[in-house]
Order: sequence, then structure tokens, then C-alpha cells
Amino acid sequence: MVRAPAPRRQRTWGYAPGWLCALLFWLLATTSAGADSRTPVGVWLHQNKRIQVQIFSCGRNLCGRIVWFRWPNDAQGVPLVDFKNKKESLRSRPLLGLTVLRGLHRSGENKWTGGRIYNPDDGREYAAQMSIQDNGTLRVRAYVLLPALGETLIWTRVR
Repeated sequence: MVRAPAPRRQRTWGYAPGWLCALLFWLLATTSAGADSRTPVGVWLHQNKRIQVQIFSCGRNLCGRIVWFRWPNDAQGVPLVDFKNKKESLRSRPLLGLTVLRGLHRSGENKWTGGRIYNPDDGREYAAQMSIQDNGTLRVRAYVLLPALGETLIWTRVR
């Protein structure tokens, strides 16, 4: 004996108005795509393409540490250390994992100021501010005394 197929059940959620579906799609798209662009928390490639810095929350502020080097060792195969530091006692500390950004706090939409940035290439620390640009890059400004007296670095998000 051949049985007739069971009647199909209608899905009631499939009949939502088109505008409601469009609204839900827009909310999902803007929430997931915009989440990364509103915070610098994550891993960023320095414009010199030699290092990556992980920016993370440290208390109420943001900090950053070196998490990757293109060439992590010197010519003898020894891991890089902070040999240009002004303090002799710090010259043997490894650069991998070194905190190079600290104290940045939100000062506006997509802007953070009041921080310090350490440059292992010259062993000096500078005032710092940063902002996320419309194209998703991170603009890091390192300066002495006034922001006009400094250098701007453009970092790109890795993850």
C-alpha cells in the first residue's frame, strides 16, 4: 500500500514583511562590520611591516605590546633585546612581548589620547595619541611636547 506524503507544515516566520527582513539584515551587517572599526583592540601591523602590536585593555586605558617580528633574531640568531634603551638595566629585556603603548584613553569618537609610546629603534618614549580612520587604519601619532612636533604612523589591522 502506498502512503500519501505527510502534509507540509507552513513556516510562519517566512512571511515577515520585506522591510522587516531588510532591517534585520542591515542591523546584523552594521553590527558585525562596525564592531572592529570602533575599537583599536586587536593586532596591528606597523607601517614598516617589521612588527605587529597587540592593543588591549589595561584597566580603563589601552596598552599595546609587540607580538610579532618579521626578523625576531639578530645576526647571531639571538632573540632581539632592548639594547638601545637609555636605562642600562633594561637593555637585556626581550622585545617580543614588550609593552610599547600605555595609558591611552578615549577622548572622542574613534580617538584616544594621553598615552605614551616607546620606540625600541631609538630607545626613547614619546607622548602618543591614536585614531581609527574611515578606511579602518589606525593613525598613531608619536610626539614631543605638542602633537604638531611628531610623526604619524599608519597601522593596518591584522585581526
